[in-house]
Amino acid sequence: MLVSLLLTAMALPQGPAEIPKLATAQAQLDQAKEVKKESRGTKGAARVAALDRACDAFGAVVEHWPESGRITGEAAFRQGEIHRTLGRPGPAAGAFLIAVEQGDGTAFAARGQLEIGHLHRRASEFPQALKAYSAVLGRKDADLRYRNDSYEWIGKVQTELEEWDQAAAAFRSWGDNAEGPEELVKAADHEALALLGAGKLAAAKARVVEVQAQVEDLAGEPSKEAGKLRKALDRMKAPAAISAAEKQAAALATGDPA
Repeated sequence: MLVSLLLTAMALPQGPAEIPKLATAQAQLDQAKEVKKESRGTKGAARVAALDRACDAFGAVVEHWPESGRITGEAAFRQGEIHRTLGRPGPAAGAFLIAVEQGDGTAFAARGQLEIGHLHRRASEFPQALKAYSAVLGRKDADLRYRNDSYEWIGKVQTELEEWDQAAAAFRSWGDNAEGPEELVKAADHEALALLGAGKLAAAKARVVEVQAQVEDLAGEPSKEAGKLRKALDRMKAPAAISAAEKQAAALATGDPA
């Protein structure tokens, strides 16, 4: 589905070529950013029109400066964001692919790869989504933030596919590389739920207990950050799921029809 949309998008008229080429790629990108600012505060048809103009302006950077590395990569990524916002997955995929190819060594390459994964995921093309997310992990230029995003979405897609052990492993990798205690709690919650899905009740319970103990002292501090951590702990879904699974197991063991 996504491939056919991309092929359709490639056949569309090329508006960016109508925008004059400026003296440098950076000047072209700066102009596109100024055009994008015009969409702020707009609504409805006016917003769509403003975003279309910005989309063409960023497309002009790619059109006139197709191999300018970081600049082309950023412009393509921004164009892809606009296409995605306006509900154009095919053109968005094409733009994000250029961002990946031209943005080597920048955040736009990893971000573009993640966005390609999101497009496949939303189209229920799960194998392609997993491939795109996994590609982020193979990039040396991918920041920890985007690597963790990749682990998170790999786990979520594998959860959708009921590949519980693989999902738990992805969430564990996310948690092991978490950038803070709140993120650790969120990752551990997903991991425990995946372990439950795999029928590993004891392992799920142990993981929750482990993480709760790990952040207990931090959560008890009188600080704003501690308050956020306590909220993250309160939002965990795994403890209630584990309790329900334990009650079900006990009922089965005693022959209680309830």
